[in-house]
Amino acid sequence: MEKKVSVDFDREISRLGTGAEKYEARQALFGKADVEPFWVADMDLPTPPFVTEALRTRLNHSMFGYTTVPPTLNDAIVWWQKTQHGVDVEPGWIRLSPSVVTSIAMAVQALSQPEDGVVVFSPVYGPFFFVTEHNQRRIIDLPLRLRGDEYVMDFEALEKCLQAERPSLLLLCNPHNPGGRVWRRTELEQLVQLCNQYNVKIFSDEIHCDIVYAPHRHTSLLNIDGARDNCIVAHSIGKTFNTSGLNASFVIIPNSSIRKAFVDAQEVSHCGGVNLLGKIALEAALSPDGADYKAKLVQYLHNNVRDAVARLRAIPQATVMMPEATFLVWCDFRAFGPWPTVMKKLIHEADVALSGGTFFGPAGKGWFRLNCAHPSQKLLNAVDRMVTVMTAGY
Repeated sequence: MEKKVSVDFDREISRLGTGAEKYEARQALFGKADVEPFWVADMDLPTPPFVTEALRTRLNHSMFGYTTVPPTLNDAIVWWQKTQHGVDVEPGWIRLSPSVVTSIAMAVQALSQPEDGVVVFSPVYGPFFFVTEHNQRRIIDLPLRLRGDEYVMDFEALEKCLQAERPSLLLLCNPHNPGGRVWRRTELEQLVQLCNQYNVKIFSDEIHCDIVYAPHRHTSLLNIDGARDNCIVAHSIGKTFNTSGLNASFVIIPNSSIRKAFVDAQEVSHCGGVNLLGKIALEAALSPDGADYKAKLVQYLHNNVRDAVARLRAIPQATVMMPEATFLVWCDFRAFGPWPTVMKKLIHEADVALSGGTFFGPAGKGWFRLNCAHPSQKLLNAVDRMVTVMTAGY
């Protein structure tokens, strides 16, 4: 009989005393140590038992010295990419990395020079900005266009930018964080065509690609014609399996010259590879058990985001995006006053801490991101408090 993974997503598990950033940073970031946290993008849902069992088994051995990368780990990544995303990958294209953000830094250093331009589509995950600027590159911020309650790329503005600014690199969030957009194949094809035309390399952050809601399907940049010779694709088990603290991610780089430049950048900073337990978790997660768990998780998260969005849309003058992917809901509260005022209202009246939109660049000002990867009742109780506070007086 086929083995099935059983996980109780409704069970609340306390993270207090575990060093969890989501909880331990509340006083410093929100001025209130006991506000309910729905901000940083990790889950308050359990890491699956087959991952923790694999870690426990390895911990039974008393030595934790230097380790190599077993061929079975790269085989697991190849299997996952093929079965879950329809991507054919050669083991030699894979490099391990402590995190996707580390990989962004390595790509910026490998594929551009100081003062070169790097294109980002904002609003977007904050380290796209921070890492680029810390490496003395120029941010070229191309805001996404709002079309109804979703984001689209402005290809006319992109081509003008590529012509005038001559950037070296474009950073893509695929699927998009914070908007939850699943980029369509036609959009990615147009993006690749323009970048190839103007000799711009693409870094595709695909960390959220396993959490995609039907009928939508993730299209990896690796499956776009013309992209493989011009891109780096990054992924991690951190979001899907709630293992961000294990620092276990990887990149896929088909082009040998780009791969060599990336590896050289890793070696200069001595930041290639993944720690022992991260390797164990990667191989355990990217497996048939992992695929079964992922299917159950995505169904649960889809119900959460649909219920949360349905309730939040009762707030007058608010725009709330229905995510096609990710467990994140992006909310426009600009009509309710300056964002610091709205933030204080959410914290002190609704007892909810969200990610403020300015973390995602200037285009995020006045917006807030809600993390829906929590037991359903806890999430919806918090959403109901938000609705009550935000609709007061209407």
